[in-house]
Amino acid sequence: MDVHITEGDAAYEHHAAMRFLIAGTATMNQRIRSKLILLRDMNFHAMNCSRFVLFCFEQVICTLCGTEQEVRQVCINCGVCMGKYFCEVCKLFDDDVSKQQYHCHACGICRIGGRENFFHCSKCGCCYSKVLKNSHACVEGAMHHDCPICFEYLFESRNDVSVLPCGHTIHEKCLREMKEHCQFACPLCSKSVCDMSKAWERLDAELATLSNSFDDKMVRILCNDCGAVSEVQFHLIAHKCHNCKSYNTRQI
Repeated sequence: MDVHITEGDAAYEHHAAMRFLIAGTATMNQRIRSKLILLRDMNFHAMNCSRFVLFCFEQVICTLCGTEQEVRQVCINCGVCMGKYFCEVCKLFDDDVSKQQYHCHACGICRIGGRENFFHCSKCGCCYSKVLKNSHACVEGAMHHDCPICFEYLFESRNDVSVLPCGHTIHEKCLREMKEHCQFACPLCSKSVCDMSKAWERLDAELATLSNSFDDKMVRILCNDCGAVSEVQFHLIAHKCHNCKSYNTRQI
């Protein structure tokens, strides 16, 4: 039996929503391209990202005055600014500072969204929105794995990522697709991804109208939400956890 809930039932949205975007390579406008010429050997930045590549280069030439120099934000000769945002670590230039770029030393990469809006969780190994600072469940290396739906590496993803109540992470788009297909359990640990209490109440009412021919048969169940083990009457449709009243259970 499919259990449908509305968006209003998904109470986790206000605290699970986060924006996690990587600045990546700057989208250099023509002004930047006219100023920079990459020289000599260029080695790949250790990011292994399929969507962009950062280069570590040693020197640049200012095409306004022709001065060859170490990578820097301002030309040492003519004083022209090569990028309003400049990261010495990532060798990243960008004139569009509206993205509020900042470098996270713990992550080792540049991100966007404003440093004041994010904090770095050392256990999860990533920057999260400050909205989640005192409410998210820490999972070791939570961002350092693939999205369980589309399998894109989340730490380097440029798409929005949500932190589930269980602490696991998933693309927001993939989470929406799950809910559209009436899938409300984390693909990794099977815990509910939102407040399902109203759905369980409706299921209580549904099951109360159905007869059960297995009143004498008892089974042991494990609750995916709270982890409690219960012994309940067998039912063809669903088994209810005695501890948290959840129907997100499995027979053991």
